[in-house]
Amino acid sequence: MNPNDIESVEVLKDASAAAIYGSRAANGVVLITTKRGKSGQAKVSLNSYVGMSEAYKKLDMLNGEEWIDRAVEMINAQWEASGTGRLASQSNAERRKILGLADGTYNTSYMYDDRWLEPGRPGLYLINWQDEAYRKGVIQNYQVAASGATEFVNYYVSGNYLNQQGIVKGLDYKNYTARANVEVKPNKKIAFGLNLAPTYSIGNDPGVEGKDNIMHQIYSMSPVQDHPAGTVNVFDNEKYPWSTSTNDPIAKLNYYIGETKISRLLGTVYGQYNILDNFNFKTTVNLDQTDSRSNRFQPYTVGGTLANRTNNPNQATYGSNSVYRKQTFVNENTLNYHLNFDKHDITALLGQAYNFDKLETSSITSQGGYTNSSITTLNGAVATVASTGATQSVLLSYFGRVQYAYDGKYLLSGSIRRDGSSRFGSNTKWGWFPSLSMGWRLSQESFMKPVTFINELKLRGSYGESGNNNIGDYSSIALLGFYNYSSNGLSVSGQAPSNIINPDLRWEKSRTYDVGLDFGLLGSRITGSFDWYTRKSSDLLLNVPSMLSTGFSSYLDNAGEVKSKGWDLEITSHQVRKADFSWSTSFNISHNSNKVTKLDGEQKEILIPSSFDIQHSLLRIGEPMYSIYVVKQDGILTQADIDAGAALYGSQKAGDPKYVDANGDGVIDANDRVIVGHPNPSYVWGITNNFKYKNFDLSFMFQGQNGGHIYSLLGRALGRTGQGSSDNALGFYRDRWRSEEDPGEGRVGKAYSTFGRIKNTDWLYSSDYWRLRNVTLGYNIKDLKLGSQSKLSLVRLFVTLENFWGKDKYDGGVNPESSNTNLSGSSDYPEAGDYGGLAIPKTVTFGLNVNF
Repeated sequence: MNPNDIESVEVLKDASAAAIYGSRAANGVVLITTKRGKSGQAKVSLNSYVGMSEAYKKLDMLNGEEWIDRAVEMINAQWEASGTGRLASQSNAERRKILGLADGTYNTSYMYDDRWLEPGRPGLYLINWQDEAYRKGVIQNYQVAASGATEFVNYYVSGNYLNQQGIVKGLDYKNYTARANVEVKPNKKIAFGLNLAPTYSIGNDPGVEGKDNIMHQIYSMSPVQDHPAGTVNVFDNEKYPWSTSTNDPIAKLNYYIGETKISRLLGTVYGQYNILDNFNFKTTVNLDQTDSRSNRFQPYTVGGTLANRTNNPNQATYGSNSVYRKQTFVNENTLNYHLNFDKHDITALLGQAYNFDKLETSSITSQGGYTNSSITTLNGAVATVASTGATQSVLLSYFGRVQYAYDGKYLLSGSIRRDGSSRFGSNTKWGWFPSLSMGWRLSQESFMKPVTFINELKLRGSYGESGNNNIGDYSSIALLGFYNYSSNGLSVSGQAPSNIINPDLRWEKSRTYDVGLDFGLLGSRITGSFDWYTRKSSDLLLNVPSMLSTGFSSYLDNAGEVKSKGWDLEITSHQVRKADFSWSTSFNISHNSNKVTKLDGEQKEILIPSSFDIQHSLLRIGEPMYSIYVVKQDGILTQADIDAGAALYGSQKAGDPKYVDANGDGVIDANDRVIVGHPNPSYVWGITNNFKYKNFDLSFMFQGQNGGHIYSLLGRALGRTGQGSSDNALGFYRDRWRSEEDPGEGRVGKAYSTFGRIKNTDWLYSSDYWRLRNVTLGYNIKDLKLGSQSKLSLVRLFVTLENFWGKDKYDGGVNPESSNTNLSGSSDYPEAGDYGGLAIPKTVTFGLNVNF
């Protein structure tokens, strides 16, 4: 959605206000109102900006010289450990003789490159891969809009073009949007309208974020190479033997194809008939259709590994083409009644809604056979594999609401909604979602008149229920899967059940209590609101273990309960309000905590399956959701620790990581895992200041969060004790343990330690940060004449800086908000994390707004 088309945004936090939306309110409700024409002369506006973005932060990695120093240390340690009489001081020539190798040959486990020790590193390239990958990306945006209204017609139309280069080579995005909001009122009884919002976008992403994708390779790639950055496969079957095995990531950014084209149409048609002056019927039909086509291609020029840079189309090439169409059709019909008499005000709503979702997918993939890198069509491949899929679901709803106000002081509202979802079991498709709220405007009471500094004071309370049906379309019924089996020595394909049927699978429900206070002080010089809430989510939709005799390890069931509580505070103050100068400040902060109170049957905890054999989180009764559950690291082992009988992980020695023996059995193993944090921040906050002086305006916003943790798999990949010498390492390896006399800063053990694979707090980071999100300086020129017949009602020039200043504690990645990889091995436990994410963009833009 184009931000220039938005008139207002309202977030419904009140439990009762959100409950009328039933299952749609499971994750909260945001109401976006788009612009409409206003009566009077037609208006035309032009809005544009151009700017440039670059990486706000780069990951601190070892440079080429530091990598060589670490690699030499690790290779020497391996050499010393490989046999008696083998010394780190022995040259490559001596090692070659001991190993019986021919002149000019190397065993890279025990020998280093002679050029590492020569001045200038002849024939080698010391590469900063991040500098090679990141760039300054240009962004352009242009919008034109026209609006107006007469007694019978109201219209708003707009068009927008966005062209954005990513901050990494190969990332680009173009977006074309349009909007038409038209309403016609031929008489006082009838009104009908049409809202259309088509969009078309073209995105290019060669596969940048996520595990083993290009940014992961950028960070981990050896900074010492014998080819420059960007080298493609040039029939050179030699690789730098001490390097990471993956191929050149800059070449991948330059030559991988990852194009996605998306067309989307949001359309709404509605009609309203006023049966009486205070009683009307409204029907609305909505269509949301998305068509996507993705084309991906990996040519042999960048495929394979450094060990195989020759033309090998049967192994090193890859192509795919996938399309999907997603359609959502919604029909909503409502009766609205409003009655006002004496001091009483009553509104009533009765409605029905039908929601139909359909998804169709198809894809073709290929491996090998592209002998010409310029021909990317799939018919150039040796073989292709095709697949198709289709799902659909229906949500049927009935709802009603009554709101009552007496004298504007006493407010009462109640609603009821009944939703039926095709996703649930045959016995439990329907759910009831009631709500009730009350309000008391104390500031209008006579006893508050003497309290002159309070001009607005409202106390409110609410209770509401909402439902969650966020599961697969066919999760409750029996599905068939395709399997291969052996028959008479032949592989035969067949079908068999792929899940356990659950006809009693039902709605997950959340029950929320909310108490709030709205206030205005000193003639509304200070305004704000405070909300305290508690929420109980029951019948959680979770995968639970099943009896092995069923043939399945788990099935989807209603199996848990979570309680959460928190509060929100918003305050706006107007420090200065004068004709030529004003200054206002808005501040908000929220706090939330949760804990698991129930699991399936007698279960006390569920270990979350991992996609990467790094099982590090769990659901445990009495603890927060997705608590991080690992062994604590407590510095670096000394010989004194070992002599004193410290618990060891295997045959650890001085300089290896020191772990906490949590259960006191004298051995470090998985039984010593403890809860060390959770991913959800305890506090999220923001503060905005707005200044106006004559025709100038200035605003700046700070935002941040505190109290959460990141268990970074990217940090693990780059900083774990025991990783090989070929990978690069995080910058804090400069201060590693080298000896008892030179123990470093105590965070990192010896470079050649092999005892860091146990899941431990070495990869645990704080997600705290604060950031100057936005600074905007503008200048307004009003009523600028363009001659005797026309004038510009407003010309505004502005410059905006985004993400130019801030601080975080996450040195295992570039963005504490990164969410690029599903860490869980099960879609039923969605747990996003960082395994090779992009930096956030630091952007400067110059803009112009013109209103006619």
